[in-house]
Parts: sequence; structure tokens; C-alpha cells
Amino acid sequence: MTDTYEWRYGVGNVSDVTALHARYCDVVVVGQRHPDEIGTDMPDHLILSIGRPALVVPYVGSYAKVGERIMIAWDASRLATRAVHDALPLLTTAKYVDVLAINPKGGPQGHGDIPSADICQHLARHGVKAEAQHVYADDIDAGDMLLSQAASRGTDLLVMGAYGHSRWRELILGGLTRSILQHMTMPVMMSH
Repeated sequence: MTDTYEWRYGVGNVSDVTALHARYCDVVVVGQRHPDEIGTDMPDHLILSIGRPALVVPYVGSYAKVGERIMIAWDASRLATRAVHDALPLLTTAKYVDVLAINPKGGPQGHGDIPSADICQHLARHGVKAEAQHVYADDIDAGDMLLSQAASRGTDLLVMGAYGHSRWRELILGGLTRSILQHMTMPVMMSH
């Protein structure tokens, strides 16, 4: 495998031009929106429109080591499954992989008998040694809990599905994707 890249230049709305070109790459790297920026819809627009994973890098900090210790935010959804698949090349080279379910629910649309165990078994078939974790914290915001758990484990990359609810619902009512995009403390790979 060789590392290849190409440089593209486009004219027009930054979000639209970037989304157009991002469809033809393996992953797009974009910066977190600075809280003082007004009128930009990146990285949200990219995440929702490109059909590729987006690696969102916080607007502050230095991230020389990314991918040694990865945490997967697992909720057994289609989007989380997509994120795991998209991150597989990184997961196979990571030293540590934690799979964390927050407030897991059972049933046909939920987790199996042991939250996070089934996806860890799937990852093992790809040579990834992952540790299944789950926490219950109804009184703490899921985004805060996820970032707290990631920080306590020394996570340098968070992998998660994005916008399980409509973006407008998340903007009005809040949601995990919005919370992470606003308060991220490490690079986050998101798939939609």
C-alpha cells in the first residue's frame, strides 16, 4: 500500500465545494468549528453529506499521536456500525481499543446479552483486541460521560456514528453528536 494524496482547488461555498471533493477520498479531515465563528456549517454539513468518515480535529491542542488508544462510542445502531467499519484500518493498528456503551438498552433494536461484547467479537475476527465496557449514568449528559471516560482512559481518538436523529432535532433539543462537536477534547472520527 502506498500513501497517495492529491491537492484540489475549488471556487464557491466552502462547505459545498469540500463536500463535493470529499466524496472521492477515504477520509476527510476537518477542524472543529471555533465557538466564535458565525455562519459556518462545517463540519456538520460534511458529516451529513459526504458518505465518508470525517476526522474532526479540535480547534485547540496538539495531536501528534492519534490512533494508539481508540475508544468506540457504541450504541448498536446502524451509524455506530458504519463508524466501526470506516475506522477498521485504524483499529487494526491501535495498541488499545475500548468499546463503550452508555446507558445500553436491550431488545431487538438494542444490545445483546452483554453490552458491547458482540461488536468486540466482530472486531476480534479482524485481529482487533477490544475491551467491552458499559456505564449507566442517567443523571449525566451522555456526551459529558463519553468525554470523561475517554479522558480517564487516555484516549487519543474517539470513533462514533453521527446524527442518529435529524440535525435539526439535535440543534433544537441537543444530542450526543452536537455535544461532542462542541466540547471535543481529542480528534473524533464520525460517520453518518
